[in-house]
Amino acid sequence: MKRLASFGSVLWAFIFLLSTLSIQQANAVDLSEEAVRAAMLAFERQYPEGTPFDNSNSYTWHGGIYQVGTGCTAFAFMLSDAAFGSLPARKYYDYTQIRVGDILRLNNDEHCVIVLSVNPDKLIVAEGNFNGKIHWRREMPISTFQSSKITYALTRYPENTLPASKKGDANSDTDISTDDAQIVLQTYTRTLSGLPSTLTEIQSRNADVDENGDVNILDAQYILIYYSENILAERPCSWEQIISKS
Repeated sequence: MKRLASFGSVLWAFIFLLSTLSIQQANAVDLSEEAVRAAMLAFERQYPEGTPFDNSNSYTWHGGIYQVGTGCTAFAFMLSDAAFGSLPARKYYDYTQIRVGDILRLNNDEHCVIVLSVNPDKLIVAEGNFNGKIHWRREMPISTFQSSKITYALTRYPENTLPASKKGDANSDTDISTDDAQIVLQTYTRTLSGLPSTLTEIQSRNADVDENGDVNILDAQYILIYYSENILAERPCSWEQIISKS
């Protein structure tokens, strides 16, 4: 009987371990901005631009804080769950920290959007119940989120984490192009004029391709060389090779 009881205990422990691993796997989502954006944009086929979506639409959220959202909130919650699974949400009020997948409450808590891309001077967002319809890729100036019209933001990234860095991607659009070099030059010009940088923390990290702690004209030059070699000429060339030859 003791051996049977012992076997039963081991079996239950094994079952518990499997269930724990299953939960961990369910929560192990890819938190790179590319993956978060792709998970949200996957809904564009099901809900193309202009699809009716108003307060008659509701959704039960898995992020905590709130349970059920309607209209614009329902759409944001749906995309948020697709990207983050069951990760818990938290509020924040420092709008320099806005990231892809964050939900922003606007207009004195009357409307919300979810972020698709973060650029130095604007955000690209998706939203439901925008005049009663789905709207993808609306551009909103950063100044909008520095005004009193924004109430708060919701994020599901764990605290004290940064998205994966992609060297050279100064505008966080996941591609490296002449646009990134232009943004680096604009940032350098601003700093020379004594103005603060408009880059987010992750964008500054991406822009500083030689990792010397300073975003300057050399970084723009390196980005242009990288783009010319790897994208235009299709000749694989690493950042290390580009920097060492300059």
